[in-house]
Amino acid sequence: MIPNRMKLSILITLLTVTSLGVMAQNNFSPYSQMGIGDIDNGFYNRTSGLGETGIAYRSNRFLINNNPASFSGLTNQFFTMEMSIRGTFVDYAGSAVAPASTQSGDITFRRLVMGIKAAKHWGTSAGLVPFATQNYEFNVPYYIQGSNQEVANHYYSGHGSVNKAYWANSYEFFHHLSLGVEAAYIFGDLNQKDILQNATTGATLTSTQNDIYLQNLYMTYGMQLYGKIGKHWDYILGGVYSQRADLLASPNKLVLGSDSSILQNEQTPDSYLSLPNSYGAGISITHNQHYTWLADYRYSDWNAVQKNNAYPGQDYSIVSSERGSLGFEISKKRNFYNNKIELSYFQSGLYYSNSYLQINGKQIKDYGLTLGFGANSLKTPLAYTVVLNYGIRGTTNNNLVRENYINLSFVINYGTIWFTKGRKFD
Repeated sequence: MIPNRMKLSILITLLTVTSLGVMAQNNFSPYSQMGIGDIDNGFYNRTSGLGETGIAYRSNRFLINNNPASFSGLTNQFFTMEMSIRGTFVDYAGSAVAPASTQSGDITFRRLVMGIKAAKHWGTSAGLVPFATQNYEFNVPYYIQGSNQEVANHYYSGHGSVNKAYWANSYEFFHHLSLGVEAAYIFGDLNQKDILQNATTGATLTSTQNDIYLQNLYMTYGMQLYGKIGKHWDYILGGVYSQRADLLASPNKLVLGSDSSILQNEQTPDSYLSLPNSYGAGISITHNQHYTWLADYRYSDWNAVQKNNAYPGQDYSIVSSERGSLGFEISKKRNFYNNKIELSYFQSGLYYSNSYLQINGKQIKDYGLTLGFGANSLKTPLAYTVVLNYGIRGTTNNNLVRENYINLSFVINYGTIWFTKGRKFD
């Protein structure tokens, strides 16, 4: 029989190798060229099947990083780890879309987190999750300066990601209130290229590369208030607040000639790209520990910071964003030795959001539905969640692009009792 510590070491090794081995394919997003890129609204955990509705969600096994106050709900002496992978297929529509570029897809590693109930009322979690991504390529005809007939081709591309490494702690008071705080480090690179090409031969005339490195601390605070209504109903009220953070942006500009000679290479002065104050509130109601209804609302005050930012990109503006979502869950449980053990669960969710980008007078919207299914193994320390998400982002109006996307996410959870030399928290 393999000892628990050896099992844990094997699992960590497998998760690390898997995360390093999952490669992004060719999933482009035209809207990621603006601002800080596509800000990821996904949490890739048990709440993903609920439309990412989870500000007022607690679990004794799963890591609910929607709200840092949730981690005190873990079972005493319990250690858990989760890994998430997402596959995405996108179909593009609009007059700006080339007939040969109407579809793309990828498979990406999205999340690696771990948590432990460190003491009777104290839960803690740490991990690495995505924050924003940039991935685009497109061509624009360009009249060479001084001529209204000679045309060149501008090839624009951008790749990069901004990630979040966090450590969160929550503490329970009076068995009805949990307060949490998450300290995160935001970091990443945005790499953008502008290549001027001969329209006939495709040969490079000049190329410009801008690399921007971003970093800073980002704090989030959470609260959950919970209790019972009669014998059959449980409720949770939740709230989150993320404090404004000014990301230090260190740009570097490199210009090359047609023969790859360096025409310009300069480290431009550091600037700041601000993340705004963000607020969220949620509620969940559960009947007989089997049926749960949830609702969330989130708001980010981008209007307060957009004037002070020099975000890369052009022909767009930054506006305040909001997101609302609803979720429903059916949990199948069975009594074992006077304890209720969850065997499986089914989830559904709806969401609607206005993003922080306004292009050609249109604020980019995103809406869709989710379906999730999960099962907990009784013979092994593993649990599994599968989530299907269909959504629509953008519009074909005003010469914009509409993205019809399908996401398929897998969440693997490993959980075990944490041995503490005989000491137990009762």
